[in-house]
Formats: sequence, structure tokens, C-alpha cells
Amino acid sequence: MDWLLHVPAYVKVGSSFLGILLLYRLRVPLGVAILTFSTLLTLWTGTGVDGLRYQINSFVLPQNYLLPLIILLLLFFSDSLNKTGRMDRTIAALKSWLKNKHLILAGLPALVGLLPMPAGALFSAPFVDAVDQGQEIEPPLKVAINYWFRHIWEYWWPLYPGVILAMQYSGLSAVKFFFIQMPFTLAAVLGGYLFILRKVKRLDDHHENEGHLDAAAVLSALGPIGLLVLISLVGSALLPLIGVEGTLANLIAMVVGLVAALAAVFTGHASAFGSTMLMLKRSDTWLMIVLVIGIQTFAAALSCPVDDAGSTLITGMRDELIRTGIPLIMVIMLIPFISGMVTGVAFGFVGASFPIVFALVGPDPSAAVAAATTAFAYTFGYMGMMLSPMHACFVVTAEYFKTSIFSAYRYIIGPAFVILLASILLSALYYNIF
Repeated sequence: MDWLLHVPAYVKVGSSFLGILLLYRLRVPLGVAILTFSTLLTLWTGTGVDGLRYQINSFVLPQNYLLPLIILLLLFFSDSLNKTGRMDRTIAALKSWLKNKHLILAGLPALVGLLPMPAGALFSAPFVDAVDQGQEIEPPLKVAINYWFRHIWEYWWPLYPGVILAMQYSGLSAVKFFFIQMPFTLAAVLGGYLFILRKVKRLDDHHENEGHLDAAAVLSALGPIGLLVLISLVGSALLPLIGVEGTLANLIAMVVGLVAALAAVFTGHASAFGSTMLMLKRSDTWLMIVLVIGIQTFAAALSCPVDDAGSTLITGMRDELIRTGIPLIMVIMLIPFISGMVTGVAFGFVGASFPIVFALVGPDPSAAVAAATTAFAYTFGYMGMMLSPMHACFVVTAEYFKTSIFSAYRYIIGPAFVILLASILLSALYYNIF
């Protein structure tokens, strides 16, 4: 049986991946399935008790134990907007003001997407659901709307850690990086419209005050959200000045922002606090927390050292791909894509793939090579992330709408193809113009 410990890393990770999906199809809660195979995957590496201890110790890090807390606060915040009636008031005002309801459906997740937050699609999902008051849109389509448009900015928006890391590895200036990456946001909007929004029937609600903006009603829910955004951004900028940096600064600022936003929500609606607290008794609340912990545990299994040299399953898969001798352009495409599929986060696929991608193109690449490689590798990695069942936003959105992630794939594949096509065309263009 010793040969099992020496099978390729991609076999171990791929088999675990398939095992998770199988349990999920058998209606085992996804968080439980991920936790199960995270443990089995660690044991399969041969690290034994040390590997399991590594997974457990990963939750000693503040950025790891703060994440479940933030998800719980986000769930509580979303529920509070419903229980206080603020969300209904805001949605009604927006629907009365804007004639194009497609714009509301796509615009609210996109607005939330400007603020990087863990499982942020969970934050915008209630708004998408509230727009569909007649429940005319099938749940998988609502998953696609919320999930896709929540992620149209992360190709270049500088508040995202993955973007900052990609700029660092590519060596491109911020201006040049934004220039080559911004068109992908336009491609994402186009793909989302063609393959997702066009599936939604026109929602022709008529109101007597059509075209009139009730600012107070719009701010009823958007005001606390704006407060959360403001505190999160300011906190993320100020905390590094006192030595708290990176992801930890973002998470601490978000906790403070959520507490302040909750205080704003219950101002004038204190009686709704008790009914909102009832969400702590619902099983779906805690299954969501188990899901987040499961994803974190799986990430720890991938980053756990498996030998004295510090190799991990991620680096093992990377090296195995390189040794196959496949064409360089395929390696530059596959390594980020697979990293995105496995990690489910932009910071993860950039950190795992960009060092080797830029090592392959050689030291001091020309501006043309750097621009083309960055656009190509980042978008393939990003689509791997968007299609990954390990992506927290994807799975929590599906859980929120009480449907399977598999049922939403048929809406996501089309826009993903548009992005990959844009990646090939734009990379070729950048190679010739820089």
C-alpha cells in the first residue's frame, strides 16, 4: 500500500475533488464533504498527525478564525436588513426609480463587488432575491446573476489582494496593469448580459411615481452598506500605519464596519433585534459556517509541507505539469487555471502560479511579453477560480438560494468562454502593441 503515498499530487488532489463532489451529489452538506476529504487528503500525503496538526493550527492565525466570525456577522446583517424592512423599502424605491430591472439585478451585486469581502456574494444575494418579489426567476439563474456580476471588478480593482499580488509578480506599473486588465470587466459584463441576464424575463412592475427617486428609501438599506464600505476602506488604509497589514487589516476593518453597520440598521428598529437573533437557531446558518471552515481546512491541506524541503501539494502539481514537456503556452494557461480550480481564490491562484509562470518566460521579460503573459495567465486563473466548487462565493450563494452549484454551471459556462476568448485576443494584441 506504500505506493499510494507516492502517486502524483494531481491524482491526490483530483481524487479528493471528485470525492467532495460525489458526497455533495449524495446530499451530504458541502461543508461536511469538504472537511471529510480535507482530512483524508492530508492523511494521503503521508504527513499523518503532523499534517492534521498543521490544519488545526492554521486556525490560530487571526485571519482564519476571523473569517467564520465575519460570515456569521454578514448573515446576521443580511437578515437584519430583511427583518427591519429596510431591504424591501430600498428595493421598492430602486424598482420605482429605474425602468430597467435588469440593471438592478446586475447592479446591486456589482456594487457590492467593489468591496473585497470574504464570501461577499452572500452579502448581495438577499438583494437579488428581493428584486424578484414574485419569485419568477429560478434559483440557479439567481445564483448565476449574483455570483457573476459580483466578480466583474477583480481583474483590476486595486482593493483586491490578488490584483496587488499579480502586479507585484508581473513587474508592471499600476497604470499599465489597469490598462491591460480593465477590458476584461467589459467582457464580463457583455458575457453576463448575453448568457445570464437575457434569460430573465422583463420585470414590468408599474409604480405611480415611476422615475422619481426617493433618496431616503434608497438609503434605508444602502446607507448602512455604505457605512460598512467606508469603515472597511478607511480601516484597511489606516491599520497598516500601526503595524496591522494585509488580509488581517482588511478583516479587522470589516468586523468594525459590520458592527457599526448593524448599529445603524437597528437605529429606530430595535424591536427587530429579537426576531433577527432567531437566525442563530437555524441549521442553515451553522451549515454555512461549517462550509467556510471546510474551505479553509482544504486550503490548509494544500499548503501543508509534505517533505523536509517544504514542498506542498500545490507546488507538486505545478512541477508535475512542467515535467510533462507540454508547450510553454499551455503551461502558462494550465497552471493558473488548475490553481484557480483548486484554491477557489484569486490570491491563491496568483500566489501559486505567477512565480512559476514568470520564471518560465525568463528574467526581465519585455513589456510586450509581460503584458501578454499577465493578461493570459490572470484570466485563465480567474476563470478556474470562477468555475471552482471550492469558491466560497459560489457555494454560499447556492446555499442561500437552496440549490446546487451544478445547476448554475449552465449559466456560468457561456460568460466564462467569453472571458477566455477575450484573454486570447487581448493577449495577442498586447504582444504586438507594447
